[in-house]
Amino acid sequence: MGLLREEDRKFLTERFDKILKEEVKALIFREEECKHCDDTEALLKEVAELSNLIKLETYSVQDEKARNYEVEGAPTLILTDAEEELNGRVVFLGTPMGYEFTTLVKDIMMISSHHLEITNEAINALSEIDANLKIEVYVTPTCPYCPSAVMLAHQAAMVNERIKGVMIEASQFPQKAEKWGVMGVPHTVIQNLEKGNTVQFIGSYPEKFFLDFLKDAAEGKEFDTR
Repeated sequence: MGLLREEDRKFLTERFDKILKEEVKALIFREEECKHCDDTEALLKEVAELSNLIKLETYSVQDEKARNYEVEGAPTLILTDAEEELNGRVVFLGTPMGYEFTTLVKDIMMISSHHLEITNEAINALSEIDANLKIEVYVTPTCPYCPSAVMLAHQAAMVNERIKGVMIEASQFPQKAEKWGVMGVPHTVIQNLEKGNTVQFIGSYPEKFFLDFLKDAAEGKEFDTR
């Protein structure tokens, strides 16, 4: 028995047929001792079966591609375009199950169609950010507010080549969550990789406030709104 219900398969097939325009690659990175890798790969296989524009590739975390994309653990899923110009910037660290399955589906459609959900004003503002930022959004599968936070981070990464957006499933990577004191989700950590400062906040904020947080991080500000 598959992970997707038959009605979900039918609905997604119709949506993909209508919306997908260009090839999308789903790169899965796994390792031998990995509790959640089989489920992640099985889920992506079922999704890839719904459209010939979704290509699934599986690698070991020991592979050179994993090093090039700075893969931090298994399972990791990276979504990218056919030429991999997104360069490993749209990342799921952990299995995109529960509410995060919506994020996975929307990401695939946005990458393939080049049609984002954020406004043109946001796209322009993101394009002007001149700093290497890593956005980590800690989530759980049962959090209904988490997908909107992750999708903002992923769309920022799609727009600006200096931004990396990472969904992190907190229960699958408890050491990472503990590092930042994650107690509630979505918990977002924006790291300025050049200046070393960090901006943290909890909750799903509207586009404008999210952009303000990114600008603060890019300018070298350090704060935690918790």
